[in-house]
Amino acid sequence: MKFVTQRKALAQKTFAPRTFFGAFTKNLCKRATQLTLSAAFGGALTGAATAGVLEETPVVPSGNDLHLQEILYEVRADESRVARFRYVMPLIRQGVEFTDIEEDFFHLCIGVAVPYLAIQDETVDQVIISMADRETTFGETTQVATQFFEAFSVQDGTCIWEGF
Repeated sequence: MKFVTQRKALAQKTFAPRTFFGAFTKNLCKRATQLTLSAAFGGALTGAATAGVLEETPVVPSGNDLHLQEILYEVRADESRVARFRYVMPLIRQGVEFTDIEEDFFHLCIGVAVPYLAIQDETVDQVIISMADRETTFGETTQVATQFFEAFSVQDGTCIWEGF
């Protein structure tokens, strides 16, 4: 599915993210935990195992270049936990369609999100992988960005496509 970002801001209870280069931090609050990672890691992450899983520019089946903008955690009103892996793929701006990168979403879920969550000892009910043609601020509406999304439930170490 292709979404041109003209959506309303998603309601969530989180504090403003903190970004630290080369390190991870967690900002815990009553209803949500949000972790923001810098796209410019500049050094070792939290260990060799994490560095191998969470590459700044992962290789995807389409062969297109992309980079991780951030990872966000949220707890929804029904108490389900969601991890959002937000990527930027500049080629989307040049006409890349969803069908051209469809396989990349599952690949990023099973090859990056699931191992990363296991290493970080995080348990979530849903993983949302998004790709945009440019960096965007989560929850803010923009008329110029094109974004694609896929949702997966995570069960027994695998990703199950849920679709939007």
